[in-house]
Amino acid sequence: MIPRKGYLRRKLETGLIRLAVAILAGRNLSRSLVVSRRDNNDMWYMAERLESIADRIARGYPNA
Repeated sequence: MIPRKGYLRRKLETGLIRLAVAILAGRNLSRSLVVSRRDNNDMWYMAERLESIADRIARGYPNA
């Protein structure tokens, strides 16, 4: 069971988001033949944004 709030919840959510980042960023290393360049670039930017979200969640959303 996943707790509704607290340290463990933040770490679990952060870990799952960083897994998504690894998948999205990993696809960009060798460009897939079935994904357009535009979509490939969009996935890279999504990975960057998700990483910043994971950082904020891990810190518990400090003021700023």
